Amino acid sequence: MDLNLIFIVIGQIVVILAIILVIIVLITSILGSITMLNKRLILPNVLIHILPTTAPILKYILRIIGKDELIIDRLNINITNSLNKHSFKQLDAKDVIMVLPHCLRGVDCPAKLGTSGLECVQCGKCSIGHFEAIAQEKDIAIYVVPGSTFVKRVIKQRPFVGVIGVACPVDLNEVMMSLSNYIVMGVYLLNDGCIHTMVNEDDVIELMNILKPVTNYKVNSDGNIVN
Repeated sequence: MDLNLIFIVIGQIVVILAIILVIIVLITSILGSITMLNKRLILPNVLIHILPTTAPILKYILRIIGKDELIIDRLNINITNSLNKHSFKQLDAKDVIMVLPHCLRGVDCPAKLGTSGLECVQCGKCSIGHFEAIAQEKDIAIYVVPGSTFVKRVIKQRPFVGVIGVACPVDLNEVMMSLSNYIVMGVYLLNDGCIHTMVNEDDVIELMNILKPVTNYKVNSDGNIVN
């Protein structure tokens, strides 16, 4: 076969693949934009499959135009939550683990680091104590970990079917994708940083409440957990 013809065929294939990729990126952008603007997921089963492929390109574009690239991670988390929520609600609380980042703790947190992460003493100085109190009542295994190494360690300590994860959008998105064999729900942090971060407590507690047996725990005006 003529060498020039081979190069022509290869070039045509590359162009076709590039066009297909552009089309996929455009579809992802359109569906993602509609989802973010209307706060309603459009074709989540399509997005969940194409977003991981197009995410690097979309993030690059967002960086160039000076926009928040974490939108992509948040979108993927929201899609995963939407697809998993029905199955998650069918789970018994004892079959679920919760993984929290150590950066949620207060600056003067008295908890010590053990083999399974921070050992919360429910001092009331951060939201972790609230989650710990509910987890004890519902028999949800809760782990407060300083990094991904601990995550790999704790998931081997107790059999589980579902996971509630809390982390910054990038880390949470990566963890949720790596645990795709489980029923995973995630709540991303409201601010960045390695210390004294914050999360929407109501969103986390709602996920704990919908697990069987269904409960109605909440934080009252005095900062105490009531059911």
